[in-house]
Amino acid sequence: MKSNLSIIIVCLMIISPICEARIFPEPIGVQGKINADAVNVRSYPSLDSEIVKLLGNSKIQVFGRNDEWYKVQLDNTTGWIYQDYIQVNNNIPYVVAKGDEIVEYGMDFIGTPYVWGGNNLHNGVDCSGFTQQLFDTFDLEISRVSCNQANDGNIIKKADLQSGDLVFFDTDGVNNGSISHVGIYINEGQFLHADGTNGVMISDLGNPYYSRNYVKGVRIIE
Repeated sequence: MKSNLSIIIVCLMIISPICEARIFPEPIGVQGKINADAVNVRSYPSLDSEIVKLLGNSKIQVFGRNDEWYKVQLDNTTGWIYQDYIQVNNNIPYVVAKGDEIVEYGMDFIGTPYVWGGNNLHNGVDCSGFTQQLFDTFDLEISRVSCNQANDGNIIKKADLQSGDLVFFDTDGVNNGSISHVGIYINEGQFLHADGTNGVMISDLGNPYYSRNYVKGVRIIE
């Protein structure tokens, strides 16, 4: 009996590296079914985002859910389908957006005009309306006003900023640390924001104006 047990233990020790590699396979999603003749697959979970494909009455692999949208696999890329047009029988895990995804989505709105109090990513936004709408697209709730958004996450050192972090400025004249402007950090010292003159655009933190008026960075997505 002992000899048989020893053989089993030795065998397990020999095959354990193979088993370990297979315990957590790559996610394959669950199967869903599109329940309409023609459904738009979008690049992000928003009706404002680009249509990347048109599908209808077909099976598709579903990898996650964000608010009212399902994340699906399309060849070598992913897309999003609104919940009303896809049937899934299993529980789908919630997908947390990455900073890069929010930034990439925000890039689609470069050129949108600045409108005081605006919340429309196409027709007009102010600085905090822009950042709020970007995060809201990915079901991440932040405050409406920039001075409140500055308290919605954890403070990050300027040197540690990552894509998707919010950056705040005091643009009222002399920088005394109050918050009056917000943007979203891209990378390499650049940020995306709704400028009062040029609308949604990219600016550089190294610009003397923004460098002088910079207050802090805040991370919403941990």
